[in-house]
Amino acid sequence: MKILSLLLLSTLLFSEHIYEKKISPENEAAMKNKKITCRWVCDKKVYKEQKIADAISFYRGSKYYIFKSEGFTSF
Repeated sequence: MKILSLLLLSTLLFSEHIYEKKISPENEAAMKNKKITCRWVCDKKVYKEQKIADAISFYRGSKYYIFKSEGFTSF
């Protein structure tokens, strides 16, 4: 029974090591750099706005939607 408990304990200890993240010093420095973080957030915002603009242009070209000043309606 002691051997079984030791085996279970060792497997638990080694299995936790598998899921640890290994961060290089360069990546850690980049995560702490405020300029890089700001750029990442800005790029994410621009990408989101571009997807919205693409969706609006798709629906504007569709014959099933009519855009008015207060919004759009479907037939």
